[in-house]
Amino acid sequence: MRLDFVQKRISQFFEHYIILIIRYPWPFILIPVAVTTVLCTGLQYQQDAYLKDELDQYVPIDALARRELQQLDELFHIDDLDPFYATRRYDIKRMGYIIVRSTIDDGNVLKPVVLDAVLQLWNVIQRIKVEGLNNTSFDYASICVKFPISPVFDEIVADILMHKSSRLQEKCVSNPLIAAFKMLLNGDLSPENGTVDKTLLKLVANSFSSDLLTSVCSLLGGIIFDEKHQISGAKAMMLPYALRHSSVFQDSLAEKWELKLADFLPQYASNIIKTSLWTYETIAAESIHGREQLMKMLFPCFLTILLYTVVCCCLPSWIYSRPWLAAGGVISAASAVISAIGLLLLLGYHITSVAYLMPFIIFSVGVDNVFITLSTWRSMPLIAPFEFRMKKVFSDATVSITVTSFTDLISFTVGCFAPFQSVRPGMLNKAKDSSQSILVLTSKREFTERHCLTFRKVKKYQKKTCSSMNVYPEVSLYKIHTVCWPAVKEHRETISNCNHLLANFFRTTYSDWLLKPLIRLTILLLFILYLITSIWGCMHVKLGLEPNDLLSVNSYGREAISVMEKYFSDYGSYLHVWMYDLSKMNFSNRQFWTVLEDEIALYEYTEYTGPSDSWLRTMRQYFEKSNIEITSNNFVYVLKNIFLSQPQFARYKRDILFDSTGKLLEVSRILVQLRHVGTCNQSRAMRILRNIAKSSSIKTGVYADFFQFAEQYNAVLPATLSTIAIASLAVIIVSLVLIPKRIALLWVPISIVSVNLGILGFMTIWNVRLDFVSMITIVMSVGFCVDFASHLAFNFAKGKGIRSSDRMRNALYNVGVPIVQSASSTIIGVSFLISIDNYVFRSFLKTIILVITIGALHSLLILPIFLTLFNSEEETKYAEPEKGNSSGRTKKTAVKSPFTWSEASSSIEKISKGAKHIKNNRKTNQMTPNLDAAMLQTYWNDRCYYPNAYEINWNREWTSVSQEEFTKRIYSNFYPFFIAPRYGTITYSL
Repeated sequence: MRLDFVQKRISQFFEHYIILIIRYPWPFILIPVAVTTVLCTGLQYQQDAYLKDELDQYVPIDALARRELQQLDELFHIDDLDPFYATRRYDIKRMGYIIVRSTIDDGNVLKPVVLDAVLQLWNVIQRIKVEGLNNTSFDYASICVKFPISPVFDEIVADILMHKSSRLQEKCVSNPLIAAFKMLLNGDLSPENGTVDKTLLKLVANSFSSDLLTSVCSLLGGIIFDEKHQISGAKAMMLPYALRHSSVFQDSLAEKWELKLADFLPQYASNIIKTSLWTYETIAAESIHGREQLMKMLFPCFLTILLYTVVCCCLPSWIYSRPWLAAGGVISAASAVISAIGLLLLLGYHITSVAYLMPFIIFSVGVDNVFITLSTWRSMPLIAPFEFRMKKVFSDATVSITVTSFTDLISFTVGCFAPFQSVRPGMLNKAKDSSQSILVLTSKREFTERHCLTFRKVKKYQKKTCSSMNVYPEVSLYKIHTVCWPAVKEHRETISNCNHLLANFFRTTYSDWLLKPLIRLTILLLFILYLITSIWGCMHVKLGLEPNDLLSVNSYGREAISVMEKYFSDYGSYLHVWMYDLSKMNFSNRQFWTVLEDEIALYEYTEYTGPSDSWLRTMRQYFEKSNIEITSNNFVYVLKNIFLSQPQFARYKRDILFDSTGKLLEVSRILVQLRHVGTCNQSRAMRILRNIAKSSSIKTGVYADFFQFAEQYNAVLPATLSTIAIASLAVIIVSLVLIPKRIALLWVPISIVSVNLGILGFMTIWNVRLDFVSMITIVMSVGFCVDFASHLAFNFAKGKGIRSSDRMRNALYNVGVPIVQSASSTIIGVSFLISIDNYVFRSFLKTIILVITIGALHSLLILPIFLTLFNSEEETKYAEPEKGNSSGRTKKTAVKSPFTWSEASSSIEKISKGAKHIKNNRKTNQMTPNLDAAMLQTYWNDRCYYPNAYEINWNREWTSVSQEEFTKRIYSNFYPFFIAPRYGTITYSL
């Protein structure tokens, strides 16, 4: 059963469409140029629409961590003007750190000389200024977030330094050790001179709040303990900072300060310390740098693709070369990119750095249609009239192009619904344009035998091979073969010169090679090995994108992350655990605080957590020392009026919410220390902590700052599989409708599955993880990999009653060269990304190479073999005419005409003998029926390679007919359309 009704309608539509273009080509060139000119005005909004690649861009849009963070912010919102408590901070925006290490002796950063160098560095950093409005300057103290100083500590330091007028209640966020050391140095009480005794240091230490003491412990890395288990040194020290960002103006100042810090610190020279830096702008700055590198590569990429396409479209002939068509195809693809981006910007869409990768693909893939249509044009004999030839080109090529365009559109549309915000702008930028009008104009130029560059008429020297005496009817068949054979040979050379040499290679040598049983067996065994390797790779696929991957190899942020994981992984950030709707809970006979204490303990004894900072535990310890008894009746009262009123417990006000009456506890939060959480186990840690909250008898929420980034590990695999499944299903439906052959419908979907399986498997072997970048490429591959397969399958399906081997030859002859050209142009286009030292771009490059290489190999090796081996169509043989059947037709459909050339030559001779000139626009002596016979012979010999190139009245059954009937069909089908339009009218008589 052939489901070709849609294909026929599409072919008919394009046949009428191309006639319109032939008659009016210039509007189809000028209108797209005008549209592109209008849409490119949207590029002026590019800078404003650029969305910096912050971590939020790589978090799934529907991630649970987003909802958890939203709930946490609604309950315990933090304002920049609020006192800064490090452990209570859940918003990492405009926060960063400087890690300091010693370069002397044993690397102990707690030595006075090192602390002095650190202090000098911090003083210089605090003096970094940025410009604001009206030429006003802002230093770190002007834009920092403050943290509260304990009054006890303030009084002690003021007494020691003897200048009480300098007392402050708040200081900028930094390492408390540095603040204390600075005050000691200012009072000439440094540890070096021995004037500070242990009692005084203990008193100073005790004056810090426990929140600050906890921070001190987490700000020292590689801590060294002596035999008494006391801290004797540390390998690294962290200097954190936090900047205000509640308003647009404050956020812009903070951004400028961070960028200036990033420029300054690598230039800072010290013989005592070395530094590493991480800022909130680190990833965004790297993204902008990568975008600038991509933009610099766009023009060289465009120029290279242009030159390569011109070379591919040229032949060793000034007539049959198509440089202007190649240029028009590449410019058309570039116009599509500009128009698409301009339109999206005009509609208010944002654009990310990932979107700048799309032009490198579209420049290359956009010229595929040029290769396909040009190959279809060149695969036809030159004797066809222009309009008829153009109609056949578009009726055949555009159906195949329609399949690929629909599949690309579907895959990119599915990609637009991917759960990663950074993916969507890139998927929206996929657009295509056509260059049909340029094809028509260049085809007219070729048909009239004009120069491909100058458009001037090319004068061809033709050796006279047939004399005028050959015009007469008494010419014999012997003379046709002997005297006029040079004309036939010349015509055959003309046909071979107008097509690519590789096309004949695919039709003959390559096809013969694929038809050998040993070669087929070898390829099938290699295919099985390929499937086994791919499955192994899929079973070991690596998931997720690490923060390091968003940075270039030479980025300062990479070193900061490495040092951070080396020295500060034992004591990381804090897990926020909040229990809500407590006023509605029924605790039966159990004490309220006992239930909460049991819940808190569950989070303290996992492999990724440590002790907690619990207001409930601190309050009970405080009341035990104060001999205050807690009961169910006075719990809320003593909590509000006694415990929270103490200055040293002020931070716990951020952890408690009461109901509207103020008599019941509504929400409670605790902070749990995270330990040993790295990029390799973030997903597992998040899953364990969430499971604890889910199994709790109290409504509980959990959140840590690594949750958002860890979400991608859980989301990328389901998102990839779902998008591939949806896109593949849609592609299969499109192929089912547009490719009218059952065998193609079977193997195109199998080819899609096999290609995607290979991409996922070989990604692992090539050290490419499955992340949002590779997910983009894999989704695109659903469309790209079916492009090659659909081209081959559609050309294989064309025609009726043709042997599988001949179908394969026809398909490879028509699309073998375009597949090679398209694949090579795409790889050349994306190869420019190899010069950019960034994992995201390298990953994109590697995945595209896998997509194109595996897809091309499937189309040129695997698919031809499977299509020929498992073709269900019968190869009918010629039969004798049935008795009683005057028409001489049988029920079977013949693969070829029942006559060989020698058998049919007598019929063609009759046409030659009966030909008489009635009207001829050229000189009579230049027209010979022998030349017509030569054309007929050429067409006869080539018919097995062009089985349905000319389907005018050829769809009738060509069974074992009489020579007289065959002669009539040759004359009625061939002569009016191929000889008369070019050489004049000739009458026919048997």
